[in-house]
Amino acid sequence: MVKNRKLSRAISDLGWRQFRTLLEGKAEKYGRDFRVISRWEATSQTCSSCGFQGGKLDLSVREWECLNCGTKHDRDENAAINILVAGGQPETKNGRGGKRKTSVKVAATCEASTHRRAKAR
Repeated sequence: MVKNRKLSRAISDLGWRQFRTLLEGKAEKYGRDFRVISRWEATSQTCSSCGFQGGKLDLSVREWECLNCGTKHDRDENAAINILVAGGQPETKNGRGGKRKTSVKVAATCEASTHRRAKAR
């Protein structure tokens, strides 16, 4: 059905809407935040260090350097950081600065302590 030009967009949108509804329900059930950012947010084109918006990049460009601050970015990692920042979560040390290094062990400890506090309430 997705190959049908007239129906493909509606079918695809419906699938994503259902997925989003399920995620919202899971987030509410487990007491998590669920935030939605604009679909037109230029996350892969904005420098996660200084906030400079470089401009449209071809999809074949996987790494790029910020013209403002000179930081080198991997396209996907940069977009992930910008999505976290746009969603209101401070992923960086000082607003936008360098990435915070968190080991798996530290993250698991933080998650466990948060879970224990939630159970105590």
